[in-house]
Amino acid sequence: MGDGNSDAETDLFGLPVPREKGRGRPPHVWTKENSNKVNLLFACGHTPVEIAQVLGITKPTFYKHYFNEISRSKFAPLMMKARQLERLNAQAENGSVPAEKALAGMIQAERVVTTAQRVKSRAADEPKVPALGKKESANQAARNMTGVFGTRPPPPGLIQ
Repeated sequence: MGDGNSDAETDLFGLPVPREKGRGRPPHVWTKENSNKVNLLFACGHTPVEIAQVLGITKPTFYKHYFNEISRSKFAPLMMKARQLERLNAQAENGSVPAEKALAGMIQAERVVTTAQRVKSRAADEPKVPALGKKESANQAARNMTGVFGTRPPPPGLIQ
């Protein structure tokens, strides 16, 4: 793994394995690699506690060093899609036909999802009409009856 001159080697998952330097844990240092890992895990829907465990740090340390990533965590999936679309668009502009097809597919899929969300939110905004019970619906049907069995108008010339 290392030649003995490096401060830390990495384990199977790429996490640094610090050398024994006495008691206590060395302080955590923010790195771009860890930041990217945190953003990807947020995009996948993981919680801060889970991500802190992956990084091998405590929850307070995670909140201390990754507050920018946490503040954007709600939008991480959307930001990831935007980044993918940017990359596909750049390849499509350079003439890549598979990139153009993939870009068109992603755009179509995203339109379906956003349209479904709009329809769902619109349906949620409409007030729900309470369902009538068996007796109420029968009474209403009887009141609205027309034809032979419907209510007849009064004879002409009577005072109402």
